[in-house]
Amino acid sequence: MPLPQCVSDPLPVRERVLAIYALHSTALPLARRLARSLEAHPWNLPHTDFSLLASELRQCRLFVPARFCPEDAHAFDSLKAVLSRTYFRFSAHAFLGAAGIAVRCLAPFLTHKSNDAPVLVLDTAGRHVISLLSGHWGGGNDLARHVARLLDATPVITTASDVGKQPALDIELRNAGLRLLDWNLLPRVQGLLLDGKRVDLWDPCGAVPDHPLLHRLPVREEVPPAQKKEGTPLPMVAAHWKRLPSQTNVLRVAVPCLFLGVGCRRQVSAVQLEEAFQSVFQQYDLEPLSLVGLATVDAKLQEPGLRELAEQLRQPLYAFTPEDLADCYVPHPSEAAGRRFGLPPFSVCEAAAMLAAGKDGSGRLLVPKMAIRGKITMAVAMSMRRNA
Repeated sequence: MPLPQCVSDPLPVRERVLAIYALHSTALPLARRLARSLEAHPWNLPHTDFSLLASELRQCRLFVPARFCPEDAHAFDSLKAVLSRTYFRFSAHAFLGAAGIAVRCLAPFLTHKSNDAPVLVLDTAGRHVISLLSGHWGGGNDLARHVARLLDATPVITTASDVGKQPALDIELRNAGLRLLDWNLLPRVQGLLLDGKRVDLWDPCGAVPDHPLLHRLPVREEVPPAQKKEGTPLPMVAAHWKRLPSQTNVLRVAVPCLFLGVGCRRQVSAVQLEEAFQSVFQQYDLEPLSLVGLATVDAKLQEPGLRELAEQLRQPLYAFTPEDLADCYVPHPSEAAGRRFGLPPFSVCEAAAMLAAGKDGSGRLLVPKMAIRGKITMAVAMSMRRNA
């Protein structure tokens, strides 16, 4: 079967560019050297966004104060002003100068470790590369090590889990393509692991990588044991594609494996589609962060509402031909869909979801076709590759 067409870009919204800020004229040679080295030896961006696809960081853009800016750089008068335009635009940032200047200018733009871009600070002699921000989830520590290797410099890493003996839990989860829900509980769990204390893990899907201090609980029930009773002294980690209720002692981890199949009439708005999506996931207790793609028939690719929904959810939108969909067995085929394309009856949403979840037939239909307001049909399938 041919691969489905993908019409939306699931990669991070930030451009894959390292913004280099040379704060002194003496830093210009180092900035150009860094740009040349990164172009020749790119860095692999981590899976920090909703994409499970890898991409490279090899392009650099140089920003220099206007009073000594060369022709091959972008001039600025105010560092804060230029950061207001660049910090949310580019994937990573490197300041060549004093760390204090970078901290003061960046402060207004910082939101959360799950969203902040990695930031490095280098002395103008190129002896040290400091990982200043987003060292774990954003990959700043790895980027600092990579840049240090390129420049024959010393990486400066200060996060406790990177200087300790135990692997950092958030990095392990990130590298496995998993998604954190309860960021506020992460420091507590991470602190226990750093102190050498055991933390219980409820992971029916077998998605969380093995960790020397994560104790896997036997899976006998559909909810983690700690969720039945508030006030458990120690927190635990719970990973699933189901929607787990928020608890003060449970660090929830979303397992991305769900595909949303969508059929709709012409000119259905993104608002209507988003409301339908939320309704389906709430009714069937599915975790929205476990969604990894939308799917439909190729005739619907130009529907603005559907494309806008994919952009809002930051998910790829896959499309299959009517012939491929008609070849997929589904429990609720539609005679109307078959007549429209001159084919036997088939279901756009069910077949599209199942094919996106497993083109080899391994997709499992979780939510059968649901008709919403007479304009939208949706179904949800799970990729069995993620589950035990």
